[in-house]
Amino acid sequence: MRIGFNTKYHSILTDLNRLSSEINLTQLKISSGKNFLRPSDNPSEVVISLNYKQGLARIEKYQKAINDGLAFLKAQEATLASVEELVAKAKILAIQASNATQNAESRKATAQEVDSILKAILALANSQLGEKYLFAGQKTSGYLEKQTPFELKRETLPGGEIMEYVVYNGSVEDFVISYDIDLSITLGENGQKIFMDSGIFETLLGLKRLLEVNTQINYHQERYNIQDFIGKLDSIYSYISEKRSQMGAQISHLETKKELYTDFRQILESNLGNIESADLAELATKLHRLTTAYEAALKATTMVADLSLAKFI
Repeated sequence: MRIGFNTKYHSILTDLNRLSSEINLTQLKISSGKNFLRPSDNPSEVVISLNYKQGLARIEKYQKAINDGLAFLKAQEATLASVEELVAKAKILAIQASNATQNAESRKATAQEVDSILKAILALANSQLGEKYLFAGQKTSGYLEKQTPFELKRETLPGGEIMEYVVYNGSVEDFVISYDIDLSITLGENGQKIFMDSGIFETLLGLKRLLEVNTQINYHQERYNIQDFIGKLDSIYSYISEKRSQMGAQISHLETKKELYTDFRQILESNLGNIESADLAELATKLHRLTTAYEAALKATTMVADLSLAKFI
């Protein structure tokens, strides 16, 4: 008979310990708001949760790449807009210089203005976003001290004439970023394609030299030469505008991709929340049920203990 009481007593104690653990776990879930606190609570949902988290980590990585790409492209586009304005200004100066009323002094003053435009465009070509050069292709950094992607060189010829020209030290490979699995996008184009191939520097330098020389002996020939430079500036303006349009298309593409990632991220976050977030109403009901069962088991333990003690009185 004593063995029967002991067995029943230990069984009730086991139930009490089990109920106590479940109550404690349920209380922790309610306080944390989590559906599971350790992998063993629900292994299958833990695996699903990890998959969602990995997906969110990848999206965060790609979103950062897209944001960086958008900032880079928008900076490029804004810079080329300024270049366009300067090219248009250079054309106006060239038209004014072709006027017969211009004298040698006024043309040299115009040549100085063209030189200022040249240097302004050179500075724009060397624009940076943070520590990265915008128009240097893949070589966005890593230049020697005082070296830049575009440099104005001056050489004195044997006859004493000074020759000026611009050199490109950047990469002829475009700057490319990855923004998805096996997907990448070119951020604009390298400086060789945008500036050097456009002929913008040699055209401005040529116009400047022509205005400085001021060939009064053959004014009609000089005027014809200036008209030639005006036509070149028109072509350069169209060329730069086309490059801006291409950047605009790239910006639009990345912004669309950014919106898709934002929507996808919201879906994953919602699914993750459904997996991980606890149903507080359900847990509150469960806690009440467990607490009631615990109190009943505790009362039963007390009764069994009293009965067992009475046998020795």
